[in-house]
Amino acid sequence: MHMHSRLRRKISAAFLALATVFAMAACSNSVPDAGGSSASGGSSSSSSLTAAIAAMPTSYDLEGTWAASNENYTIWSQTMVNLIRYKYVEKNGVQVQDFTKYEGVLADKDNPFTVSDGGKTYTFHLRKGVKSQAGNPFTAQDVYWSLQRKLNVSGGRLPQIANLFDNINQVQIVDDHTIAIHLHDVDKGELLLPNLTGQMGRIWDKTEMLKHVTPDDPWATKWAAQNTGAGYGPYTVSSVTEGQQLVLKANPNYPLDKPKFTTITMKVVADSGTRAQMLASGDVDVSEALSPSDATSIADKVQLPKVDNPTEFIGLTLVENKAPFNDQRVRQAFRYAVPYDDIIKQVYQGKAKASSGWITPAMGVPGLSAKPAYTYNPSKAKALLKEAGKTSVPVTLSVSSLVPDIIDSAVMISSSAKQAGFDVTVKQLSAADFASGRANKTFQALMVANRSQAQAPAGLDNFFSTKGDNNSAFAPTDEYTGLLDAAKNAGKSTSKEAAPHWQKFSSFLNDEASNLPMLYRQPNQAYSTKLQNMSYRYDSTVDYSILAPKS
Repeated sequence: MHMHSRLRRKISAAFLALATVFAMAACSNSVPDAGGSSASGGSSSSSSLTAAIAAMPTSYDLEGTWAASNENYTIWSQTMVNLIRYKYVEKNGVQVQDFTKYEGVLADKDNPFTVSDGGKTYTFHLRKGVKSQAGNPFTAQDVYWSLQRKLNVSGGRLPQIANLFDNINQVQIVDDHTIAIHLHDVDKGELLLPNLTGQMGRIWDKTEMLKHVTPDDPWATKWAAQNTGAGYGPYTVSSVTEGQQLVLKANPNYPLDKPKFTTITMKVVADSGTRAQMLASGDVDVSEALSPSDATSIADKVQLPKVDNPTEFIGLTLVENKAPFNDQRVRQAFRYAVPYDDIIKQVYQGKAKASSGWITPAMGVPGLSAKPAYTYNPSKAKALLKEAGKTSVPVTLSVSSLVPDIIDSAVMISSSAKQAGFDVTVKQLSAADFASGRANKTFQALMVANRSQAQAPAGLDNFFSTKGDNNSAFAPTDEYTGLLDAAKNAGKSTSKEAAPHWQKFSSFLNDEASNLPMLYRQPNQAYSTKLQNMSYRYDSTVDYSILAPKS
């Protein structure tokens, strides 16, 4: 199934509002009950499902130029897949990914990879008989070309592959269904598998992509930004109604279990409260990106997934190369000016927890402290500011206008920080302007929903290395590098020997106070009670490919 879908990048607020009205008035394709009628009383079939999303995706190519948004992550996860993925395990009615176990997707199901050469060579055994969405046979050539593309496309912000191996000559095609990756260092093996599992590990159909290259675009970034159909994922985008909805169709060549829903209609509904009420009334089957208060308001009518160890966080970044946050004492003071408990109680309705730092329980490092890195302490904040020679500090805190819980949190920070000596102005920006400012590092301070896509402590270097998504403009110091190297050289991160070194590294990042998770939040999606197999993934998106009607 080969789809060509045009993606419109800019949608006016007025048009979005009009689209919301149309979406609410339109008949929806909802999950049927046992008798065959839909949840909303319409005539939809059991193979269709409708979701309410906040906005249209801005790009289908995660290796090109893109904005970090829930919609983009969702579309990438549903149209593209990897060699391997984290295994799903059911906990409390939610399919949660185990970040320490892998299974083959494009790699062989039972024997996806082997490790040799003292841990420096990873050989992947590929599935046979797999075809792409465009119908082309899958071979090691597709993997090789995909990795080569990742090393050469410069528009994106996913350099983790290049941090592992910087030369395509380290990738060896053994035969049509076997490919090996040779690493220079053993310690990079702990990052290779998570990175190949995450967003940056998506595999392209080389044959199809080569049809769309041009002399000035040798990696088909322009075509891939606006089209799907050159991958192996469970769905392709079959149609787009500008500003209103996009429709996904199931890929008949998908190598894993075929999706139960062959049609996914994603309706753009800009307001979180409206998305929640549409789900509660049965007009849609899934609502994404709900504010905690809107989710709580419909809790008795829907399913709200809850997980033991959420990995998605609200990051508060204080940019080190811009005054006043070029002073560590001011950065620490601002951390003490944040009303963590009030934000968790009022904004997140108790569905979040204060951050103890970057290393989460899901990473499997034993014995790490769960104590919050910072608590609200305006007196301590004032003392630090006095030590820095400051009494009143103006701060501009930038946020995306599409994320209501972050806006509400920022407003609460602005109010409470006054008692600590900060005058905070909250600046709400469009998704595009926020993404641009974030990428270009023009902000003084910002808040963003994020997650560590490689759930391994060594992967945190991406948030601080100059090669990475360096939101904090943090310049790695000798102390930083020494602590990180000592932790990586102490053995596997899940070992007792390495744990004290990771604790020291975590404490260093906490003390730096530049780029830190402020809190970890529960999933922000909600599901119809007629569905099963809710998911919690490394990228915090809904996995529509495993959703099913309740039996």
